[in-house]
Amino acid sequence: MTAPRPAASVHGWVAHLRAGGTTPWLEWTDPAAGNDPTGRALPGAQQLELLRRINLARESSARPRGDHDRERTRLADRVLAAPAAGRGKADLPLVGAAAAGFGARPVDPASVDAHELLRVASTLLADDLVALGPDPVRRGMPRPWRRRFRLVGDPVVATAVREHLLGRGRPEGGPRPFVVAVGGPLDDLLAHTWTQRCFEHGSRPWGDWLRFWRERDQLPARVDLDDSVRRWGGRRPFVRIVTDLDRLPEHLGVRRLPSVQVPGADQAELARRISAVVGIRVPVAERPALMRTLQTRMPDSGVPPAVVPAAEHEWVASSAARMARRLTRAGYPVVGDLADLAPRAAAARPGPSRPAGQAGVDGQQVLDLAIRMIVDPAWRTGRERSTERRVER
Repeated sequence: MTAPRPAASVHGWVAHLRAGGTTPWLEWTDPAAGNDPTGRALPGAQQLELLRRINLARESSARPRGDHDRERTRLADRVLAAPAAGRGKADLPLVGAAAAGFGARPVDPASVDAHELLRVASTLLADDLVALGPDPVRRGMPRPWRRRFRLVGDPVVATAVREHLLGRGRPEGGPRPFVVAVGGPLDDLLAHTWTQRCFEHGSRPWGDWLRFWRERDQLPARVDLDDSVRRWGGRRPFVRIVTDLDRLPEHLGVRRLPSVQVPGADQAELARRISAVVGIRVPVAERPALMRTLQTRMPDSGVPPAVVPAAEHEWVASSAARMARRLTRAGYPVVGDLADLAPRAAAARPGPSRPAGQAGVDGQQVLDLAIRMIVDPAWRTGRERSTERRVER
Protein backbone atom coordinates (compact mmCIF):
# COMPACT_ATOMS: atom_id res chain seq x y z
CA MET A 1 0.00 0.00 0.00
CA THR A 2 1.50 3.34 -1.07
CA ALA A 3 1.43 5.97 1.64
CA PRO A 4 -0.45 9.17 0.80
CA ARG A 5 1.72 11.93 -0.57
CA PRO A 6 1.27 15.67 -0.08
CA ALA A 7 -0.39 17.57 -2.90
CA ALA A 8 2.80 19.58 -3.43
CA SER A 9 4.72 16.39 -4.25
CA VAL A 10 2.03 15.24 -6.68
CA HIS A 11 1.98 18.53 -8.56
CA GLY A 12 5.75 18.57 -8.47
CA TRP A 13 5.81 15.25 -10.35
CA VAL A 14 3.33 16.55 -12.92
CA ALA A 15 5.53 19.62 -13.42
CA HIS A 16 8.51 17.29 -13.79
CA LEU A 17 6.72 15.44 -16.62
CA ARG A 18 5.64 18.69 -18.29
CA ALA A 19 9.31 19.72 -18.33
CA GLY A 20 10.30 16.49 -20.09
CA GLY A 21 11.05 14.33 -17.05
CA THR A 22 10.91 10.53 -17.10
CA THR A 23 10.98 9.50 -13.43
CA PRO A 24 8.22 6.97 -12.60
CA TRP A 25 5.70 8.04 -9.98
CA LEU A 26 6.70 5.49 -7.36
CA GLU A 27 10.34 6.56 -7.71
CA TRP A 28 9.53 10.25 -7.34
CA THR A 29 11.06 11.45 -4.06
CA ASP A 30 11.46 15.18 -4.62
CA PRO A 31 9.58 16.87 -1.77
CA ALA A 32 9.77 20.28 -3.44
CA ALA A 33 6.50 22.11 -3.64
CA GLY A 34 4.80 22.31 -6.98
CA ASN A 35 1.51 23.46 -8.40
CA ASP A 36 -0.42 23.24 -11.61
CA PRO A 37 -0.18 26.62 -13.35
CA THR A 38 -3.37 25.91 -15.30
CA GLY A 39 -5.41 25.26 -12.18
CA ARG A 40 -6.85 22.09 -13.68
CA ALA A 41 -7.64 18.94 -11.76
CA LEU A 42 -4.95 16.28 -11.60
CA PRO A 43 -4.82 14.33 -14.91
CA GLY A 44 -5.54 10.63 -14.95
CA ALA A 45 -2.87 7.95 -14.64
CA GLN A 46 -3.32 7.13 -18.37
CA GLN A 47 -2.41 10.64 -19.46
CA LEU A 48 0.47 10.93 -17.01
CA GLU A 49 2.04 7.61 -17.97
CA LEU A 50 1.63 8.30 -21.69
CA LEU A 51 3.41 11.64 -21.25
CA ARG A 52 6.24 9.94 -19.36
CA ARG A 53 6.69 7.40 -22.18
CA ILE A 54 6.60 10.17 -24.77
CA ASN A 55 9.39 11.89 -22.85
CA LEU A 56 11.36 8.63 -22.85
CA ALA A 57 10.91 8.35 -26.61
CA ARG A 58 12.14 11.91 -27.05
CA GLU A 59 15.26 11.14 -25.03
CA SER A 60 16.06 7.95 -26.99
CA SER A 61 15.49 9.47 -30.43
CA ALA A 62 18.66 10.38 -32.27
CA ARG A 63 16.89 12.49 -34.90
CA PRO A 64 17.71 16.19 -34.49
CA ARG A 65 14.51 18.15 -34.14
CA GLY A 66 15.12 21.43 -32.28
CA ASP A 67 13.08 20.32 -29.28
CA HIS A 68 12.24 23.72 -27.79
CA ASP A 69 10.67 24.17 -24.39
CA ARG A 70 7.58 25.82 -25.84
CA GLU A 71 6.94 22.94 -28.25
CA ARG A 72 7.49 20.37 -25.51
CA THR A 73 5.18 22.16 -23.09
CA ARG A 74 2.45 22.52 -25.72
CA LEU A 75 2.56 18.78 -26.44
CA ALA A 76 2.60 17.95 -22.72
CA ASP A 77 -0.48 20.08 -22.13
CA ARG A 78 -2.27 18.34 -25.01
CA VAL A 79 -1.46 14.91 -23.61
CA LEU A 80 -2.56 15.80 -20.09
CA ALA A 81 -5.84 17.30 -21.33
CA ALA A 82 -6.68 14.56 -23.85
CA PRO A 83 -9.68 12.34 -23.05
CA ALA A 84 -9.43 8.56 -23.29
CA ALA A 85 -11.40 7.50 -26.38
CA GLY A 86 -13.54 4.41 -26.79
CA ARG A 87 -14.48 1.73 -24.32
CA GLY A 88 -12.39 1.45 -21.19
CA LYS A 89 -11.93 2.96 -17.80
CA ALA A 90 -12.48 6.56 -16.79
CA ASP A 91 -9.44 8.63 -15.91
CA LEU A 92 -7.66 6.57 -13.27
CA PRO A 93 -6.61 8.30 -10.04
CA LEU A 94 -2.98 8.25 -8.98
CA VAL A 95 -2.09 5.84 -6.19
CA GLY A 96 -0.93 7.75 -3.14
CA ALA A 97 -2.44 10.96 -4.45
CA ALA A 98 -6.11 10.23 -3.80
CA ALA A 99 -7.96 8.99 -0.78
CA ALA A 100 -9.77 5.66 -1.13
CA GLY A 101 -13.46 6.04 -1.86
CA PHE A 102 -16.01 5.51 -4.57
CA GLY A 103 -15.03 5.21 -8.22
CA ALA A 104 -11.98 3.72 -9.86
CA ARG A 105 -9.27 2.31 -7.67
CA PRO A 106 -6.05 4.40 -7.59
CA VAL A 107 -3.24 2.85 -9.64
CA ASP A 108 0.47 3.11 -10.26
CA PRO A 109 0.75 4.77 -13.70
CA ALA A 110 3.53 2.38 -14.70
CA SER A 111 1.05 -0.51 -14.39
CA VAL A 112 -1.49 0.94 -16.84
CA ASP A 113 -1.73 -1.39 -19.84
CA ALA A 114 -1.20 -0.52 -23.51
CA HIS A 115 -4.92 -0.52 -24.27
CA GLU A 116 -5.60 2.32 -21.83
CA LEU A 117 -2.63 4.36 -23.04
CA LEU A 118 -3.73 3.88 -26.66
CA ARG A 119 -7.13 5.34 -25.86
CA VAL A 120 -5.40 8.65 -25.09
CA ALA A 121 -2.81 8.38 -27.88
CA SER A 122 -5.45 7.72 -30.54
CA THR A 123 -7.28 10.91 -29.55
CA LEU A 124 -4.12 12.97 -30.03
CA LEU A 125 -3.36 11.40 -33.41
CA ALA A 126 -6.95 11.76 -34.60
CA ASP A 127 -6.86 15.48 -33.79
CA ASP A 128 -3.56 15.79 -35.68
CA LEU A 129 -5.06 14.01 -38.70
CA VAL A 130 -8.18 16.18 -38.76
CA ALA A 131 -6.02 19.31 -38.52
CA LEU A 132 -3.84 18.02 -41.38
CA GLY A 133 -6.79 17.38 -43.70
CA PRO A 134 -6.96 14.93 -46.60
CA ASP A 135 -4.29 14.78 -49.27
CA PRO A 136 -5.54 15.84 -52.72
CA VAL A 137 -6.58 13.03 -55.06
CA ARG A 138 -4.20 12.63 -58.00
CA ARG A 139 -6.10 12.54 -61.28
CA GLY A 140 -4.18 12.22 -64.53
CA MET A 141 -5.37 13.49 -67.89
CA PRO A 142 -8.01 11.00 -69.12
CA ARG A 143 -6.83 8.82 -71.98
CA PRO A 144 -9.41 8.14 -74.71
CA TRP A 145 -8.11 4.70 -75.68
CA ARG A 146 -8.09 2.54 -72.63
CA ARG A 147 -9.57 -0.70 -71.41
CA ARG A 148 -12.58 -0.10 -69.20
CA PHE A 149 -12.40 -2.02 -65.97
CA ARG A 150 -14.04 -2.50 -62.58
CA LEU A 151 -11.77 -3.81 -59.82
CA VAL A 152 -13.19 -6.03 -57.08
CA GLY A 153 -11.69 -8.53 -54.68
CA ASP A 154 -8.61 -8.02 -52.48
CA PRO A 155 -9.26 -4.53 -51.03
CA VAL A 156 -5.62 -3.64 -50.32
CA VAL A 157 -4.52 -4.49 -53.86
CA ALA A 158 -7.64 -3.06 -55.52
CA THR A 159 -7.40 0.24 -53.63
CA ALA A 160 -3.71 0.76 -54.44
CA VAL A 161 -4.09 -0.22 -58.10
CA ARG A 162 -7.23 1.88 -58.54
CA GLU A 163 -5.50 5.00 -57.20
CA HIS A 164 -2.39 4.38 -59.29
CA LEU A 165 -4.40 4.07 -62.50
CA LEU A 166 -6.52 7.12 -61.65
CA GLY A 167 -3.31 9.13 -61.34
CA ARG A 168 -2.33 7.94 -64.82
CA GLY A 169 -5.62 9.01 -66.37
CA ARG A 170 -7.22 5.56 -66.32
CA PRO A 171 -10.23 5.87 -63.99
CA GLU A 172 -12.35 2.89 -63.11
CA GLY A 173 -15.75 2.33 -64.70
CA GLY A 174 -17.34 3.22 -68.02
CA PRO A 175 -19.81 1.35 -70.22
CA ARG A 176 -19.53 -2.45 -70.21
CA PRO A 177 -16.28 -2.63 -68.23
CA PHE A 178 -14.33 -5.80 -67.61
CA VAL A 179 -14.92 -6.90 -64.02
CA VAL A 180 -11.50 -7.91 -62.73
CA ALA A 181 -11.70 -9.83 -59.45
CA VAL A 182 -8.37 -9.94 -57.59
CA GLY A 183 -8.06 -13.20 -55.67
CA GLY A 184 -5.48 -15.05 -53.63
CA PRO A 185 -5.21 -17.21 -50.50
CA LEU A 186 -8.42 -16.68 -48.57
CA ASP A 187 -6.68 -16.06 -45.26
CA ASP A 188 -4.76 -13.22 -46.91
CA LEU A 189 -7.97 -11.82 -48.43
CA LEU A 190 -9.66 -11.81 -45.03
CA ALA A 191 -6.71 -10.09 -43.36
CA HIS A 192 -6.48 -7.52 -46.15
CA THR A 193 -10.21 -6.81 -45.96
CA TRP A 194 -10.07 -6.12 -42.23
CA THR A 195 -6.94 -4.02 -42.68
CA GLN A 196 -8.48 -1.87 -45.41
CA ARG A 197 -11.66 -1.39 -43.37
CA CYS A 198 -9.52 -0.03 -40.54
CA PHE A 199 -8.22 2.61 -42.97
CA GLU A 200 -11.67 3.55 -44.24
CA HIS A 201 -14.58 3.51 -41.80
CA GLY A 202 -13.04 1.57 -38.92
CA SER A 203 -13.83 -1.94 -37.77
CA ARG A 204 -14.07 -4.28 -34.84
CA PRO A 205 -10.85 -5.70 -33.37
CA TRP A 206 -9.29 -8.33 -35.67
CA GLY A 207 -10.28 -11.36 -33.61
CA ASP A 208 -13.85 -10.14 -33.05
CA TRP A 209 -14.31 -9.25 -36.72
CA LEU A 210 -13.12 -12.67 -37.87
CA ARG A 211 -15.28 -14.45 -35.31
CA PHE A 212 -18.34 -12.50 -36.50
CA TRP A 213 -18.03 -13.94 -40.01
CA ARG A 214 -17.08 -17.45 -38.91
CA GLU A 215 -20.09 -17.75 -36.62
CA ARG A 216 -22.35 -16.87 -39.56
CA ASP A 217 -20.34 -19.07 -41.95
CA GLN A 218 -20.26 -16.19 -44.43
CA LEU A 219 -17.59 -14.16 -46.16
CA PRO A 220 -17.43 -10.34 -46.22
CA ALA A 221 -18.75 -8.82 -49.44
CA ARG A 222 -15.33 -7.82 -50.80
CA VAL A 223 -13.85 -11.26 -50.08
CA ASP A 224 -16.61 -13.24 -51.81
CA LEU A 225 -15.41 -12.97 -55.42
CA ASP A 226 -18.47 -14.64 -56.97
CA ASP A 227 -20.83 -12.31 -55.13
CA SER A 228 -18.70 -9.25 -56.02
CA VAL A 229 -18.80 -10.09 -59.73
CA ARG A 230 -22.58 -10.59 -59.68
CA ARG A 231 -23.19 -7.35 -57.78
CA TRP A 232 -21.40 -5.41 -60.51
CA GLY A 233 -23.34 -7.19 -63.23
CA GLY A 234 -20.34 -9.06 -64.62
CA ARG A 235 -21.06 -11.32 -67.59
CA ARG A 236 -18.92 -14.29 -68.47
CA PRO A 237 -17.01 -12.82 -71.46
CA PHE A 238 -16.29 -9.62 -69.52
CA VAL A 239 -15.03 -11.13 -66.25
CA ARG A 240 -11.56 -12.16 -65.15
CA ILE A 241 -10.73 -13.91 -61.87
CA VAL A 242 -7.06 -13.08 -61.31
CA THR A 243 -5.07 -15.06 -58.78
CA ASP A 244 -1.71 -14.55 -60.53
CA LEU A 245 -0.86 -10.93 -59.69
CA ASP A 246 2.06 -10.87 -62.11
CA ARG A 247 -0.51 -11.03 -64.92
CA LEU A 248 -2.85 -8.41 -63.47
CA PRO A 249 -1.44 -5.47 -65.52
CA GLU A 250 -2.27 -7.01 -68.90
CA HIS A 251 -5.93 -7.41 -67.91
CA LEU A 252 -6.11 -3.74 -66.90
CA GLY A 253 -4.55 -2.51 -70.13
CA VAL A 254 -1.20 -1.40 -68.68
CA ARG A 255 2.36 -2.68 -68.92
CA ARG A 256 3.17 -2.72 -65.23
CA LEU A 257 1.84 -1.85 -61.79
CA PRO A 258 3.74 -0.72 -58.69
CA SER A 259 4.32 -3.08 -55.81
CA VAL A 260 1.51 -2.98 -53.26
CA GLN A 261 2.00 -1.93 -49.66
CA VAL A 262 0.30 -4.15 -47.09
CA PRO A 263 0.01 -2.32 -43.74
CA GLY A 264 1.36 -4.12 -40.71
CA ALA A 265 -0.93 -5.41 -37.99
CA ASP A 266 0.15 -2.55 -35.70
CA GLN A 267 -0.61 0.05 -38.37
CA ALA A 268 -4.07 -1.41 -39.01
CA GLU A 269 -4.96 -1.59 -35.32
CA LEU A 270 -3.79 1.95 -34.66
CA ALA A 271 -5.77 3.15 -37.69
CA ARG A 272 -8.84 1.33 -36.36
CA ARG A 273 -8.59 3.25 -33.10
CA ILE A 274 -7.90 6.58 -34.78
CA SER A 275 -10.83 6.06 -37.17
CA ALA A 276 -13.26 5.78 -34.27
CA VAL A 277 -12.22 9.23 -33.01
CA VAL A 278 -12.10 10.79 -36.48
CA GLY A 279 -15.68 9.59 -36.98
CA ILE A 280 -16.71 11.83 -34.10
CA ARG A 281 -14.70 14.82 -35.28
CA VAL A 282 -15.84 15.01 -38.92
CA PRO A 283 -18.94 14.09 -41.00
CA VAL A 284 -19.14 10.44 -42.05
CA ALA A 285 -18.48 11.23 -45.72
CA GLU A 286 -15.17 12.93 -44.89
CA ARG A 287 -13.65 10.12 -42.86
CA PRO A 288 -12.44 7.79 -45.70
CA ALA A 289 -10.34 10.53 -47.34
CA LEU A 290 -8.69 11.39 -44.04
CA MET A 291 -8.02 7.75 -43.24
CA ARG A 292 -6.56 7.14 -46.70
CA THR A 293 -4.21 10.06 -46.05
CA LEU A 294 -3.18 8.36 -42.83
CA GLN A 295 -2.61 5.08 -44.70
CA THR A 296 -0.21 6.68 -47.17
CA ARG A 297 1.65 8.66 -44.51
CA MET A 298 1.85 6.25 -41.57
CA PRO A 299 5.46 5.19 -40.87
CA ASP A 300 6.35 1.53 -41.24
CA SER A 301 7.62 -0.23 -38.13
CA GLY A 302 8.41 -3.52 -39.85
CA VAL A 303 5.62 -5.43 -38.10
CA PRO A 304 4.06 -8.09 -40.42
CA PRO A 305 0.44 -7.83 -41.56
CA ALA A 306 -2.39 -9.45 -39.59
CA VAL A 307 -2.63 -13.24 -39.85
CA VAL A 308 -5.62 -15.54 -39.42
CA PRO A 309 -5.14 -17.45 -36.12
CA ALA A 310 -4.91 -21.24 -36.13
CA ALA A 311 -8.35 -21.62 -34.52
CA GLU A 312 -9.98 -20.28 -37.70
CA HIS A 313 -7.98 -22.31 -40.27
CA GLU A 314 -10.58 -25.05 -40.75
CA TRP A 315 -13.39 -22.58 -41.44
CA VAL A 316 -11.22 -20.56 -43.84
CA ALA A 317 -10.23 -23.69 -45.77
CA SER A 318 -13.84 -24.87 -46.16
CA SER A 319 -14.95 -21.37 -47.21
CA ALA A 320 -12.20 -21.21 -49.84
CA ALA A 321 -13.23 -24.59 -51.28
CA ARG A 322 -16.88 -23.50 -51.42
CA MET A 323 -16.02 -20.23 -53.20
CA ALA A 324 -13.83 -22.08 -55.72
CA ARG A 325 -16.72 -24.44 -56.54
CA ARG A 326 -19.10 -21.52 -57.15
CA LEU A 327 -16.60 -19.78 -59.44
CA THR A 328 -16.06 -23.03 -61.37
CA ARG A 329 -19.80 -23.46 -61.89
CA ALA A 330 -20.10 -19.84 -63.05
CA GLY A 331 -17.50 -20.56 -65.72
CA TYR A 332 -15.62 -17.27 -65.39
CA PRO A 333 -12.19 -17.10 -67.11
CA VAL A 334 -9.44 -17.58 -64.52
CA VAL A 335 -6.00 -16.01 -64.77
CA GLY A 336 -3.97 -18.30 -62.57
CA ASP A 337 -5.53 -21.19 -60.69
CA LEU A 338 -8.56 -21.37 -58.38
CA ALA A 339 -6.45 -23.67 -56.20
CA ASP A 340 -4.62 -20.46 -55.22
CA LEU A 341 -7.69 -19.53 -53.14
CA ALA A 342 -6.74 -22.20 -50.61
CA PRO A 343 -5.42 -20.52 -47.45
CA ARG A 344 -1.69 -20.45 -46.92
CA ALA A 345 -2.14 -21.83 -43.42
CA ALA A 346 -3.71 -25.00 -44.81
CA ALA A 347 -0.81 -25.77 -47.14
CA ALA A 348 2.04 -27.91 -45.85
CA ARG A 349 5.24 -26.13 -46.78
CA PRO A 350 8.83 -26.85 -45.79
CA GLY A 351 10.68 -24.43 -43.61
CA PRO A 352 9.84 -22.69 -40.35
CA SER A 353 6.26 -21.68 -39.63
CA ARG A 354 5.25 -18.11 -38.97
CA PRO A 355 6.07 -16.82 -35.49
CA ALA A 356 3.15 -17.08 -33.08
CA GLY A 357 3.22 -13.34 -32.48
CA GLN A 358 2.11 -12.68 -36.05
CA ALA A 359 -1.26 -14.34 -35.44
CA GLY A 360 -2.53 -11.46 -33.34
CA VAL A 361 -2.14 -7.74 -32.80
CA ASP A 362 0.45 -6.87 -30.15
CA GLY A 363 -0.79 -3.93 -28.07
CA GLN A 364 2.72 -2.85 -27.13
CA GLN A 365 3.77 -2.69 -30.78
CA VAL A 366 0.71 -0.55 -31.54
CA LEU A 367 1.54 1.75 -28.62
CA ASP A 368 5.16 2.06 -29.74
CA LEU A 369 3.98 3.14 -33.19
CA ALA A 370 1.51 5.64 -31.71
CA ILE A 371 4.19 7.22 -29.51
CA ARG A 372 6.57 7.39 -32.45
CA MET A 373 3.97 9.31 -34.46
CA ILE A 374 3.23 11.67 -31.57
CA VAL A 375 6.91 12.42 -31.00
CA ASP A 376 7.96 12.67 -34.65
CA PRO A 377 5.80 15.01 -36.78
CA ALA A 378 7.42 13.90 -40.06
CA TRP A 379 4.30 11.95 -41.09
CA ARG A 380 2.27 15.16 -40.92
CA THR A 381 4.72 17.13 -43.05
CA GLY A 382 5.16 14.36 -45.62
CA ARG A 383 8.88 13.85 -44.96
CA GLU A 384 8.44 10.27 -43.78
CA ARG A 385 6.62 7.66 -45.84
CA SER A 386 5.97 3.99 -45.30
CA THR A 387 8.32 1.69 -47.15
CA GLU A 388 6.64 -0.60 -49.64
CA ARG A 389 6.13 -4.23 -48.76
CA ARG A 390 5.17 -6.51 -51.61
CA VAL A 391 2.08 -8.64 -51.34
CA GLU A 392 3.29 -12.20 -50.93
CA ARG A 393 1.32 -14.74 -52.88
